[in-house]
Amino acid sequence: MTFIAVSILAATFITMYLYLTQHNLTATEAQRIYAEAAQERLEVILDRRAGDILINNTGGIGVTLKYLVGLDSSAKTADIRELSTPVIIPAGSGITLHVTEFPSGELYVMSERGNLFKAAPGKLSFELEASPANITLTRGGSATITLKLKAALLRTPESGIILLVARPEGCLMTRTLTTTLTTTATLTVAGVQGQYATLTVVTGQGFASTLITVVTGLAPAGMATSTITTSYATTYTTTASFMKTIQPTTIMTFTTRTMTTVIVPVTLTAENLEWWIGGPECFIVYKAVNATSRSVLAEAWVRVKAQ
Repeated sequence: MTFIAVSILAATFITMYLYLTQHNLTATEAQRIYAEAAQERLEVILDRRAGDILINNTGGIGVTLKYLVGLDSSAKTADIRELSTPVIIPAGSGITLHVTEFPSGELYVMSERGNLFKAAPGKLSFELEASPANITLTRGGSATITLKLKAALLRTPESGIILLVARPEGCLMTRTLTTTLTTTATLTVAGVQGQYATLTVVTGQGFASTLITVVTGLAPAGMATSTITTSYATTYTTTASFMKTIQPTTIMTFTTRTMTTVIVPVTLTAENLEWWIGGPECFIVYKAVNATSRSVLAEAWVRVKAQ
């Protein structure tokens, strides 16, 4: 058995022994105490940065806390500290225990009946909703949506600045144009009447056109004239975003534990493209981002259709 296990068992035994002797309980009453201990349920949340331990009694029996226990598995040590005053937590209620110095290692609280409850670091929970989630925009038009951020911070954040960042996903509009250039030229070539003459015409754009024609006249003697027409087509493709750029916005700065809802109105605006084409669809991804770490806390999607 490890030193940690021995230390915890010793502390548990001593705690239970003192409880039994202080209350001068019989063996039958001791059995009742053990049965009560089995009913203890505590939710323990650690906010180390604020020096707080949030404890909720979720069981059906009151609990009295006696010790703080720190377990360091790597060093194989147990740091057991008795509270200056026992803390009583009635069933269904909660308290905040402020600690100036925590025991080293993973933190546990120990009840008077000998139960150990591990303190879990408080979670930071965020939810982001967009309403409406579907909008339609015309050329140069705009629409306002509402973003709702629900924040539940069960510990003091290291950096509480939350940014709202938008990223378009495929908000592109494509136009394809085809132009045809026609050139007519009259050529005079040497030839013999009634025979075939082959002409090759190379345009300035690098396109070659071959013409086979019959020499039908001489002007002047020994020369023939012929009129030819050449043409070529060019296709142009233009692609551009049909949504204006959306700048990051600071939603809120969180400095303490809190549970709150922040509502932010946002306006989405379409580009005023001269060649606007209705039909394309895309998504705008809104993300709540930690301004320091750039980690994504929550996100919501808005579908945009060009009309």
